[in-house]
Amino acid sequence: MQGDFSPAITTPKKKRPRVRLRFLLGLLLSLGFFYLNRPVLPVTNPNVSPGDSVQSTLAALDTIPPIAAEAPVRIEKHTVRQGDTLYGIFRDFDLPDNQILEISRARVEGIDPSRLVAGRDYQLHLQEDRIVEYRYEPDQERMVRVVFEEEGPPAILVEPIPYRIQSVTLSGAIEDSLFGAVDAIGENPALALNLADIFAWQVDFFRDLRKGDSFVVVVDKYYREDAFVRYGPIQAARFVNGDRPYLAFRYRMENGNTDYFDETGASLRKQFLKVPLRFQRISSGYTSRRLHPVTGKVTPHYGIDYAAPTGTPIMAIGDGKVIVKKYDPINGYWLKLRHNSVYFSAYCHLNGFAKGIKVGSTVRQGQVIAYVGKSGRATGPHLHFAMYKNGKYVNPKTVKVPQATSVPADEKEAFLAKVETFSTLLLPDTPVREALRQDR
Repeated sequence: MQGDFSPAITTPKKKRPRVRLRFLLGLLLSLGFFYLNRPVLPVTNPNVSPGDSVQSTLAALDTIPPIAAEAPVRIEKHTVRQGDTLYGIFRDFDLPDNQILEISRARVEGIDPSRLVAGRDYQLHLQEDRIVEYRYEPDQERMVRVVFEEEGPPAILVEPIPYRIQSVTLSGAIEDSLFGAVDAIGENPALALNLADIFAWQVDFFRDLRKGDSFVVVVDKYYREDAFVRYGPIQAARFVNGDRPYLAFRYRMENGNTDYFDETGASLRKQFLKVPLRFQRISSGYTSRRLHPVTGKVTPHYGIDYAAPTGTPIMAIGDGKVIVKKYDPINGYWLKLRHNSVYFSAYCHLNGFAKGIKVGSTVRQGQVIAYVGKSGRATGPHLHFAMYKNGKYVNPKTVKVPQATSVPADEKEAFLAKVETFSTLLLPDTPVREALRQDR
């Protein structure tokens, strides 16, 4: 049967577009980035309100223990009192006795930590009730630190005191006294004492000062925490007394000795000090005829009386040996020194002797040997000072004595270079500086 048959009609297949591999990779990366950065919504409980959720979170945070903050360190400053000991300072902190004993017995750079000087300051660094550090300064240059750890023995350290040092040039003029002139420029009285010590052999600061005298000094000032503490040694100085200028330069020689010299290298230090005590007045001079204030008779007074408060320190005028230390009704307590085979000196009406002074003791120039008093036949506190040359009295104000050692010849060039450096601070461009240049 042919008529009923008809061929089937077929629909052609659609051709699928080709998908590139690069596109698929880009799509996958985009989906991954979206997934990682999608906002995370809190999981909510339909039975809990948003306010209750916040309160629950805060309550949970309250249960986390806080990080313990370290207790701050506080510093207590104290002054050593007479009788204080290292054991007494440490025992209040429950330190073992054997630990305190080890600290006391330690020797670091020659310093004995247990040796305390009354009047000096010390610090305690405390954390709550525990001592973490102890600091003490046995002198003006060094500090002892004892650092306590929670475990193990304490560390004992010796360190230089951290000063800030400023070199300055200071000048002033005399109105009535050297102390007044120093005070007028806002400086410490110690500067006046240091300056007077340098020129003690050239200027009698009891009698020779005149209104209009002047000074210039180059000196280091030491500070701690911006507070002035002390002066270093004066490096150079100029003092004008009347019309006469004196110059002083500090120089350390190759043998290790340090002294003050004038602009030519000659030592300023003579064999004897001009006076045995500082800044007092002469109440009676050297004379062959004096009306005695006690007996009322005219008698010789072979010495000089210096009126001064009881207890004023008296210095040896030169190196020597104590040959007399005694009491008698006229001179009271008195000392006699032999300086060499020619010169002797005597100090009478004393209130007392310095520690360690006895017959046979050797003393150094400027060393304190006794204290002013009014023992024996005296109307008030004063020092009777006498000098002898070849066994005979001489007037201490007019006796001529040799100078000490000068700068060695082979060091003169180095010394004069220092003089030239400091003279620019002490002097204007005057003939004195020109002479220094020619001397070189």
